[in-house]
Amino acid sequence: MSNDDTLISKLISETYLETSDKDQPNAVVDLRNYFERKLNEVEFISMNDYLAQNNLSMSNLKLVKKTQCYRLTHNETAIDFPSNWSIFKDIKNEDVIYIDQSLDQDYLLDIFSELNGEFYNLALVKEDKVVMMIYLPEDSSKDHIQWFRGYFEKKNQVEITDTEEAA
Repeated sequence: MSNDDTLISKLISETYLETSDKDQPNAVVDLRNYFERKLNEVEFISMNDYLAQNNLSMSNLKLVKKTQCYRLTHNETAIDFPSNWSIFKDIKNEDVIYIDQSLDQDYLLDIFSELNGEFYNLALVKEDKVVMMIYLPEDSSKDHIQWFRGYFEKKNQVEITDTEEAA
Protein backbone atom coordinates (compact mmCIF):
# COMPACT_ATOMS: atom_id res chain seq x y z
CA MET A 1 0.00 0.00 0.00
CA SER A 2 1.47 3.38 -1.00
CA ASN A 3 1.68 6.41 1.29
CA ASP A 4 -1.19 8.06 -0.61
CA ASP A 5 -3.40 5.03 -0.06
CA THR A 6 -2.50 4.95 3.62
CA LEU A 7 -3.30 8.65 4.01
CA ILE A 8 -6.65 8.29 2.25
CA SER A 9 -7.54 5.24 4.34
CA LYS A 10 -6.63 7.08 7.54
CA LEU A 11 -8.69 10.13 6.60
CA ILE A 12 -11.71 8.03 5.69
CA SER A 13 -11.52 6.06 8.93
CA GLU A 14 -11.21 9.33 10.91
CA THR A 15 -14.24 10.65 9.09
CA TYR A 16 -16.38 7.72 10.03
CA LEU A 17 -15.13 7.68 13.61
CA GLU A 18 -16.14 11.34 14.03
CA THR A 19 -19.64 11.15 12.61
CA SER A 20 -22.31 12.45 14.91
CA ASP A 21 -24.81 9.83 13.77
CA LYS A 22 -22.95 6.74 15.04
CA ASP A 23 -26.24 5.10 15.91
CA GLN A 24 -27.26 5.12 12.27
CA PRO A 25 -24.90 2.88 10.29
CA ASN A 26 -26.07 4.15 6.89
CA ALA A 27 -25.84 7.85 7.72
CA VAL A 28 -24.41 10.01 4.94
CA VAL A 29 -21.21 11.88 5.77
CA ASP A 30 -20.42 15.09 3.92
CA LEU A 31 -16.76 14.44 3.13
CA ARG A 32 -16.24 17.83 1.50
CA ASN A 33 -17.13 19.68 4.72
CA TYR A 34 -15.04 17.26 6.76
CA PHE A 35 -11.92 17.67 4.64
CA GLU A 36 -12.31 21.46 4.48
CA ARG A 37 -12.53 21.53 8.27
CA LYS A 38 -9.46 19.27 8.57
CA LEU A 39 -7.56 21.41 6.07
CA ASN A 40 -8.25 24.56 8.07
CA GLU A 41 -7.19 23.07 11.40
CA VAL A 42 -3.90 24.21 12.84
CA GLU A 43 -1.61 21.67 14.38
CA PHE A 44 -0.54 23.31 17.63
CA ILE A 45 3.21 23.03 17.42
CA SER A 46 5.65 25.79 18.29
CA MET A 47 6.38 28.56 15.82
CA ASN A 48 10.04 27.51 15.63
CA ASP A 49 9.06 23.90 14.89
CA TYR A 50 6.76 25.05 12.11
CA LEU A 51 9.48 27.21 10.58
CA ALA A 52 11.97 24.34 10.74
CA GLN A 53 9.52 21.78 9.29
CA ASN A 54 8.74 24.08 6.37
CA ASN A 55 12.33 25.26 5.82
CA LEU A 56 11.35 28.90 6.28
CA SER A 57 14.08 31.45 6.92
CA MET A 58 13.61 34.15 9.48
CA SER A 59 15.41 37.00 11.16
CA ASN A 60 14.79 38.39 14.62
CA LEU A 61 14.05 42.07 14.89
CA LYS A 62 15.13 43.77 18.07
CA LEU A 63 13.43 46.96 19.21
CA VAL A 64 16.12 49.45 20.16
CA LYS A 65 14.48 51.54 22.90
CA LYS A 66 16.85 54.48 22.52
CA THR A 67 16.00 55.07 18.84
CA GLN A 68 12.57 53.34 18.76
CA CYS A 69 13.71 51.40 15.70
CA TYR A 70 13.50 47.72 14.88
CA ARG A 71 17.01 46.49 14.17
CA LEU A 72 17.72 43.74 11.69
CA THR A 73 21.23 42.34 11.74
CA HIS A 74 22.17 40.80 8.41
CA ASN A 75 25.69 39.62 7.61
CA GLU A 76 27.07 41.65 10.52
CA THR A 77 25.36 44.79 9.21
CA ALA A 78 22.63 46.51 11.24
CA ILE A 79 19.63 47.95 9.43
CA ASP A 80 17.18 50.03 11.46
CA PHE A 81 13.52 50.49 10.62
CA PRO A 82 11.55 53.16 12.53
CA SER A 83 8.84 51.56 14.64
CA ASN A 84 6.33 54.15 13.40
CA TRP A 85 6.95 53.45 9.71
CA SER A 86 5.39 51.09 7.17
CA ILE A 87 4.41 47.62 8.46
CA PHE A 88 6.53 48.09 11.58
CA LYS A 89 4.00 50.50 13.12
CA ASP A 90 1.30 47.80 13.10
CA ILE A 91 3.28 45.05 14.87
CA LYS A 92 2.44 46.56 18.28
CA ASN A 93 -1.22 45.62 17.83
CA GLU A 94 -1.06 42.55 15.59
CA ASP A 95 0.38 39.06 15.91
CA VAL A 96 0.88 38.61 12.16
CA ILE A 97 1.42 41.17 9.42
CA TYR A 98 1.76 40.01 5.83
CA ILE A 99 3.20 41.83 2.87
CA ASP A 100 3.34 40.73 -0.74
CA GLN A 101 3.96 42.65 -3.96
CA SER A 102 0.41 44.04 -4.05
CA LEU A 103 0.73 45.43 -0.49
CA ASP A 104 4.31 46.70 -0.70
CA GLN A 105 3.96 50.48 -0.93
CA ASP A 106 7.33 51.10 0.73
CA TYR A 107 9.40 48.72 -1.45
CA LEU A 108 10.37 46.52 1.49
CA LEU A 109 10.33 43.40 -0.65
CA ASP A 110 12.85 44.98 -3.00
CA ILE A 111 15.10 45.88 -0.07
CA PHE A 112 15.01 42.36 1.32
CA SER A 113 15.45 40.71 -2.08
CA GLU A 114 18.68 42.69 -2.41
CA LEU A 115 19.82 41.47 1.01
CA ASN A 116 18.82 37.83 0.53
CA GLY A 117 19.57 37.47 -3.15
CA GLU A 118 16.04 36.11 -3.70
CA PHE A 119 12.56 37.54 -3.82
CA TYR A 120 10.29 36.58 -0.92
CA ASN A 121 7.02 37.76 0.53
CA LEU A 122 7.33 38.80 4.16
CA ALA A 123 5.52 38.17 7.40
CA LEU A 124 6.17 39.98 10.64
CA VAL A 125 5.24 37.71 13.53
CA LYS A 126 5.21 38.78 17.16
CA GLU A 127 5.30 36.08 19.80
CA ASP A 128 6.13 36.68 23.44
CA LYS A 129 7.56 40.16 22.72
CA VAL A 130 9.89 38.72 20.07
CA VAL A 131 9.39 40.03 16.54
CA MET A 132 10.43 37.78 13.69
CA MET A 133 10.64 38.63 10.02
CA ILE A 134 9.81 35.47 8.11
CA TYR A 135 10.69 35.11 4.44
CA LEU A 136 7.92 33.31 2.56
CA PRO A 137 8.13 31.72 -0.89
CA GLU A 138 5.66 33.43 -3.18
CA ASP A 139 3.88 30.21 -4.22
CA SER A 140 3.05 29.06 -0.67
CA SER A 141 2.98 32.28 1.34
CA LYS A 142 -0.82 32.42 1.68
CA ASP A 143 -0.86 28.91 3.18
CA HIS A 144 1.80 29.88 5.72
CA ILE A 145 -0.06 33.06 6.64
CA GLN A 146 -3.24 31.05 7.17
CA TRP A 147 -1.32 28.72 9.49
CA PHE A 148 0.22 31.66 11.42
CA ARG A 149 -3.18 33.26 11.93
CA GLY A 150 -4.73 29.97 13.04
CA TYR A 151 -1.80 29.39 15.38
CA PHE A 152 -2.26 32.75 17.10
CA GLU A 153 -6.03 32.35 17.24
CA LYS A 154 -5.58 29.04 19.01
CA LYS A 155 -2.77 30.35 21.24
CA ASN A 156 -4.85 33.37 22.27
CA GLN A 157 -7.79 31.09 23.11
CA VAL A 158 -5.53 28.96 25.32
CA GLU A 159 -4.17 32.08 27.06
CA ILE A 160 -7.70 33.39 27.70
CA THR A 161 -8.76 30.01 29.12
CA ASP A 162 -5.65 29.88 31.35
CA THR A 163 -6.34 33.42 32.59
CA GLU A 164 -9.97 32.60 33.38
CA GLU A 165 -8.96 29.45 35.26
CA ALA A 166 -6.41 31.39 37.33
CA ALA A 167 -9.00 33.99 38.34
